[in-house]
Amino acid sequence: MGDRGEFFPCGSRRLYGFLHEPRAAETPLAIAPAVVVFVHPFMEERQDAHPFLRSLATRVCARGLWAMRFDLHGCGDSEGEWEEATVESWLDDIAAACDFARAQSGVGRVILCGLRFGASLAALASTRGEPAPLALIQPVVKGTTYSMDVLRAYLAAEMVLTRKAGVTRDALVERLRLGQNVNVFGYQLTAAQFDGVRAVDLTRTLADYPARALVLDVVKTPTARASNELAALAAAMGAGATLTRAVEPQPLYVEGKVHLTRAEQVELALLGWLETLDQP
Repeated sequence: MGDRGEFFPCGSRRLYGFLHEPRAAETPLAIAPAVVVFVHPFMEERQDAHPFLRSLATRVCARGLWAMRFDLHGCGDSEGEWEEATVESWLDDIAAACDFARAQSGVGRVILCGLRFGASLAALASTRGEPAPLALIQPVVKGTTYSMDVLRAYLAAEMVLTRKAGVTRDALVERLRLGQNVNVFGYQLTAAQFDGVRAVDLTRTLADYPARALVLDVVKTPTARASNELAALAAAMGAGATLTRAVEPQPLYVEGKVHLTRAEQVELALLGWLETLDQP
């Protein structure tokens, strides 16, 4: 497969992904062979984060590990309609991607790495079976807060475009409560998806997590205030969790003045953590 895109099965659907082979471009990481499976973020954040995640996968391969990127159900080039997907079906997608990566690479060890809500999905997937090492980059910790933020961002964008508020956030929530879809940034957000997102609480789900984990806080400046929420998450996960921060002036998942294609401090933080995985 190499760096060529390919479809792989997930039940009756096919998902689209890239399996990146290790390259001896740099000093290999001092850990046992592994496949790092990347999980992309939600909705429009996926579009803006795509070049960054591609670069991150390339850097992982340059240090001797396999890397797997793929599109979730209803996203990118994977089959299925967005509105048919649920949090549970996305967790099935992650399991299928891990199985495919293991089979194609011949490597049994999987490390899950996600960004934003992709990190949340990776965390949920890791609790379904044997816990895998987790790298959570700016994870969504509380789905209740995040779901409101998504609707707020959509309404703010509409205000900029139309100069008027055609609907309130409470009205959108009520539509979802009644089982109606809500068009958010061109995506038909369903009541099932909304409820699935709102149910996410990583501090509870990952309490005393038995595998190694990285919780990465990404800030714009060195003097930025630390995230109390991420600190609480890392503390709840226990001694195997490492909380660190990376300074990146350009957001990883929001379109900015310069199109972000690489985040060097995030790369260094992830690679540095990977280097420690087999240490006592």
